[in-house]
Amino acid sequence: MKVSYKAALLSAFVFPGVGHLYLKRYWRGLVILFFVIPGLGYMIWSATVSALNRLDDAMVKVQGGAANLKELSVIVGSNMSTTDPYLDAVFYIIVFLWIFSTIDAYRIGKQER
Repeated sequence: MKVSYKAALLSAFVFPGVGHLYLKRYWRGLVILFFVIPGLGYMIWSATVSALNRLDDAMVKVQGGAANLKELSVIVGSNMSTTDPYLDAVFYIIVFLWIFSTIDAYRIGKQER
């Protein structure tokens, strides 16, 4: 398999920046990883907080004794929308970096041939 294909596939399917590390372009790969890993951590943290808040609302209803199964399913199954203004921006930055990393790893691998 060509080096350019392998680097692009590593960046696309393993993690962004891994293809650069494979090509021994350590700084570029680490910079991409430096932005993607905290962004993914932030997205996971935000989803966890939202789920725990929903679970807390359901527990309050259950402890109050006035909850039936239909009310609980509405609470737990409600829309996962959050009021976090940064979540969309972080998502789009991660998608951009993922695509950039894949294309750039392919381009660098092709130059090294």
